Amino acid sequence: MKKLSLILLLVGLIFSQLFIIVFNLNNGFEYHHYTIKLLPIADYAGKVSPQLFLTSTIVGYIAFIVFGFIHTNKIKSPDIFKSSLMFTGISIVVAFFEFTSILEDLNGTFQGKHFRIGWLLFLLGLWIYTKKYNTKRVKI
Repeated sequence: MKKLSLILLLVGLIFSQLFIIVFNLNNGFEYHHYTIKLLPIADYAGKVSPQLFLTSTIVGYIAFIVFGFIHTNKIKSPDIFKSSLMFTGISIVVAFFEFTSILEDLNGTFQGKHFRIGWLLFLLGLWIYTKKYNTKRVKI
């Protein structure tokens, strides 16, 4: 689980913040381009923005959701349960926001709304990961 958790965090970071595929679904799948760059730590456009295209960030958010579900176990990890639950909830909200953007683009009403907080989710997930898997060593 340790390797899987780290892989999910890295996949979430890569697809939500570093490797971005730009496309539209209004007239079928219309690929524009891909970029490899660092997106801002947080970027939010609630209703309208000049960026009238969809991105592949939802793939990263799905990886974060899977990571969150893996670590949301109150019996096995009671010390990180609340943090993992909060992480999973935030990931679901952000993924839902991106999913509604996809639906709006399919209906032809997309106006550029987006919610990109991949860096923040990655850092919170990394904190959960280190809290669960890095144990303190006691010298005797």
